[in-house]
Amino acid sequence: MKITFSARHFDATEKLKDFTSEELKRLKKYHDNVMNVEVVLEESGSTKAAEIRVKIQGKFITSKAEDTDFYKMIPKVVDKLETQMRHLKDKANNR
Repeated sequence: MKITFSARHFDATEKLKDFTSEELKRLKKYHDNVMNVEVVLEESGSTKAAEIRVKIQGKFITSKAEDTDFYKMIPKVVDKLETQMRHLKDKANNR
């Protein structure tokens, strides 16, 4: 899995990148073919936003969230992605 980070309007720390990478490892249990993951973190004033795009076998799954703390927000975004990946896996198994 290749992870690409983008930080808008601030410099992301290594601690934040490592935390995000660890959270994204949870996605491997739903699909072995996770190819690329793009993480976009944005800070504007007191509002912070995170968007994660996952490419699986030519399909893109996207999840976004806004909060005041990245460390609270990223697990929520990954939870949303897990739900979407579970639905995608169930859909493929039902065919």
